[in-house]
Amino acid sequence: MAIEMTAPGAVVSYSGNILERRQRAAAEFLAWADHHAHDVLRQRAAQAQVEGHPDLTDQRSALAQQQVCARRRLHAKQLHESALAHLRHG
Repeated sequence: MAIEMTAPGAVVSYSGNILERRQRAAAEFLAWADHHAHDVLRQRAAQAQVEGHPDLTDQRSALAQQQVCARRRLHAKQLHESALAHLRHG
């Protein structure tokens, strides 16, 4: 059995079997690729929000944003009140 040091204090053991090592490496690569793809999508979404954000000097956009914020606050308040009522009566 071989031992591999991956991070300070973390020891990963595996057999000397080349097939097992390749399978473990493939699984690690797929996990990294999935995490990387998630990071890329998150960064692209954040960039799209910044670039696609409407100009706040436009009165219609400002009004629409105020209405959206008001609806979100109302929804959050309703959820909060519902949760409290559920806790009181549940």
